[in-house]
Amino acid sequence: MDSLVAANTKFCFDLFQEISKRDGHRNIFFCPLSLSAALGMVRLGARSDSAHQIDKVLHFDELSQNESNEPNPCLKSSKQEVMVDSHVEGQESTTGTLNPQAESSNDKGEVLSCYLGKLLHKLDRIRTDYTLSIANRLYGEQSFPISPEYLDGVIQFYHTTIESVDFRKDAEKTRQEINFWVESQSRGKIKELFSKDDISDATVLVLVNAVYFKAKWENYFDFKKTVDEPFFLNENEKKTVKMMKQEGLFRIGFIEELQAQILEMRYTKGKLSMFVLLPSSSSDNLRGLEELEKKMTYEKIVAWTSSKNMSEQTVAVSFPQFTLEDSYVLNSILQDMGIVDIFDEKKADLTGISPSPDLYLSKVVHKTFLEVDEDGTQAAAASGAVAMTLSGPSYVPFNANRPFLFFIRHNKTQTLLFYGRVYSP
Repeated sequence: MDSLVAANTKFCFDLFQEISKRDGHRNIFFCPLSLSAALGMVRLGARSDSAHQIDKVLHFDELSQNESNEPNPCLKSSKQEVMVDSHVEGQESTTGTLNPQAESSNDKGEVLSCYLGKLLHKLDRIRTDYTLSIANRLYGEQSFPISPEYLDGVIQFYHTTIESVDFRKDAEKTRQEINFWVESQSRGKIKELFSKDDISDATVLVLVNAVYFKAKWENYFDFKKTVDEPFFLNENEKKTVKMMKQEGLFRIGFIEELQAQILEMRYTKGKLSMFVLLPSSSSDNLRGLEELEKKMTYEKIVAWTSSKNMSEQTVAVSFPQFTLEDSYVLNSILQDMGIVDIFDEKKADLTGISPSPDLYLSKVVHKTFLEVDEDGTQAAAASGAVAMTLSGPSYVPFNANRPFLFFIRHNKTQTLLFYGRVYSP
């Protein structure tokens, strides 16, 4: 599923840039896959420009179809020239962009949802080594009838449903119901996803996505080695943080063009890893971080994390404990990225969800929680963590005592699950 993974990663970096534009000096943490799946649910019922805008912003229109003799389980017939799964390793592939005239928005939405569902199933099914639960749900005003075909598709591909609720007569009760569901899906870590200002009697459709992730480091940090040390926010500010220490074998590399280190911290059994990108220390640490953020692309991440750039060495890691919690109302951000019509009462075409022409998306809220300590990572609605170690005379030093970027990746599929920036632990 390389092309779907690539699309998710490209959307991740685009979204990060938009969030960062609003405040360059803040922590950022989100789950791109959760948002791709959540918007995929909307895409399943979107038509015309409403569908095309989602395809473009989420890079769904770049997905490719593998040319092989194997039947494609997500295509209704072999004649359909829709995208999706890309080449298997070592096998040639032919890519073609989605042709808006070659096939209906309905067909493309089903194919996309099928592949997103298959990817989610691959990530969600392994529970012995880590816990990853991605839950998406739409809540629609009960006065808007839901298409049976759409309901069947949501159940089939996303293993969830669209809840019919009474926003108009009991918005507060509905808000509490949604928040309770999210809290339960995130093991109690995400509370009050929707505030009282988010839900009103004018609300008609809200999109909810909750992610819970918990994993243990492959190599634990010793609590006894954790010490208070300075973290340099910029050339003029610093703060004291709990710095975890560890020395051992890690995959590490150096990005020459950006003068930055990249370190891989594996979780138990190596199915997931945390990667940390750390600009070199300078008089202005933020400038190096900004350069790194600007240069992040799917192709460069693949190159930077490859065996050509990273090798196993004895590393002395210093990494801060931190907890990140944030909430994003994504309406304006997605609109600036190009998804406009679905939020407009007059332009939205969600007739695949409901025959009513008045249905539009009222809110997209993404709340995140991340906790990193000596044992590992615990996160919800999005979450990640990393660990590093103290330098010694015969060790390669990796000291994360200044702002850095990080992401958590599912190694077999190369799926980027969580992405963030730590400006202030």
